[in-house]
Amino acid sequence: MIIGRVVFGLGGECMTVAQSAVVSQWFKGKELSFAFGINLSIARLGSVANGFVVPAVAKDGDLGKAFMVGFYICLFSLLMAFCLVAVDRYADKKDG
Repeated sequence: MIIGRVVFGLGGECMTVAQSAVVSQWFKGKELSFAFGINLSIARLGSVANGFVVPAVAKDGDLGKAFMVGFYICLFSLLMAFCLVAVDRYADKKDG
């Protein structure tokens, strides 16, 4: 668990920097602070949901099921990141 927390901590900060860069490209002025706030709130809600869901899944099933739930959430996140890249490239081509 400690190794997992270290990996999560290393990746989490890099992800926050990348999200901030993307948000700052899409929003300007007064909208920017609101977008940062929403981004941070959603990230924190995900952490809270993780604290409730994974122990419940592990309690009802086994540890493997809890890992699979986490894996599917990470896979969904990766797919959404690819979608974001596609949308961002499309917007860059349209603006440029």
